[in-house]
Amino acid sequence: MRPYAVEGLDCSGKKTITRLVEDLLRQQGFQPQTVIGPLIGGALGRLDARLANLTGPVPRGSARDLLRRGLYVTEPVIDRMARRPLGTPVIKVSTHFRAWARAELEDDHRMARLYSATSSAHVRFAGATLLHTDFPVRLKRHRADAEAGRTAKDAARRFFGPDRDAFARWHNALDRLMTAHVPHVLRLDSTTTDTAELATRIALHATTCWERGQ
Repeated sequence: MRPYAVEGLDCSGKKTITRLVEDLLRQQGFQPQTVIGPLIGGALGRLDARLANLTGPVPRGSARDLLRRGLYVTEPVIDRMARRPLGTPVIKVSTHFRAWARAELEDDHRMARLYSATSSAHVRFAGATLLHTDFPVRLKRHRADAEAGRTAKDAARRFFGPDRDAFARWHNALDRLMTAHVPHVLRLDSTTTDTAELATRIALHATTCWERGQ
């Protein structure tokens, strides 16, 4: 059984909605597992989480920058090797496609070429949901999280300045890559739609994709 992906750029509600999706799938008799980071988990998962949550500047070409980029590029290959046994449904929150899309947007040609060159060895998803949220709502959610101490991430880094147009180009590049590499992509607007309704639609889509045997 291939994993199902829930993707969306920052502050689109991925984690919140996925928790509801898990509950719905359990009610249907599934035993889903949600994974953030490499499917293999363990020490590699902890390293990925640490690198993903860096809040200070990371100079291009520094040891930390090279380590992070190296892990991001190899993660989809490692994910393919670490696929869960048949019958175990896995929901992966965030994918390598967002880093690939950002590399393209930032003209990081080396990283983008490495993703492209290794794409035949990347993990294959049964399907995915791509969440979209209006830019002002994303910023409002970020500020609320920052004020509540739920995040220390920098708004300029997360939202390109903030720059609505640059962020939109990132989302469009993400959409294009997912369309090219994932067989069934459900696009949902999470700006104002009730999270329970979104979770219901995603759970149905995920089970349909798994039943198709993708």
